[in-house]
Amino acid sequence: MKKILSAIIGVSALALVSCSNKSEPPVAPEAYTQTQANGFVETIVTPVVINEILNDPKTPTFGPKDAKQAVVVFFDFGCGTCAQISKQVAKLTKEHPNAKFIFKAYPSPKRDAKVPNYASLIASEAYLQGGSELFMAYDKAIFDQRIANGKLTESDVDGVAKQLGIDFDKKELLEKAKTEELQTRKLGKTIGFKGPHDIIIMPTKLAGMSQAELNQNADSIKKDIFVISHRDAEKKGLDSVGIAKWEGQEITRTLNKVGK
Repeated sequence: MKKILSAIIGVSALALVSCSNKSEPPVAPEAYTQTQANGFVETIVTPVVINEILNDPKTPTFGPKDAKQAVVVFFDFGCGTCAQISKQVAKLTKEHPNAKFIFKAYPSPKRDAKVPNYASLIASEAYLQGGSELFMAYDKAIFDQRIANGKLTESDVDGVAKQLGIDFDKKELLEKAKTEELQTRKLGKTIGFKGPHDIIIMPTKLAGMSQAELNQNADSIKKDIFVISHRDAEKKGLDSVGIAKWEGQEITRTLNKVGK
């Protein structure tokens, strides 16, 4: 723990030193219709998709294994809005200790994904090597770099990984980042998401249900799955910080609702 905390301090200092005013041009969102929002849930309610959402051993998670509710965050390490949402999610993990937070990388299809892919592959290594604690330290440090520099570079990622002591084969992961689509991104596309920073809140008990059980309880199950889209916040004219706060409030509202 002391090693990780010391590393976080070092990485945070690095982010401050490298701070600049450079920023990437904003990526215009595509609005989801209500029909699409309902369609997400229709797609989710299958054993294959549910199992991939909730039980993928390589996907970083934070929170109790026996949690009744899961908050599934689709994110992009290269995304400024995701960086702000990450701050909100870090607070929510403390405010809702009984929920399980699951982190699915979905690099935006509207920008070069090689560096975010690379950062995401190392995030999985961090989780496998050091569990939730190391992943959360890595996640914070990477997004701190993204906020400080206005973009994320390969050297930023390498610097964070080195500071935190994450072991990985750089040549292998760089090649995968350039040539392979992340499985978690494929999952997001299967659900119907057009990019990152969409969130699913759902009961973890669904992972143990067969298709017959899902079909039998379809109406009630669909009412228990919630999709929170930043595009709803965009319609309110909010900036990245405002979107992040709005999504945080919606997550809290939903968790409080299902917890009653």
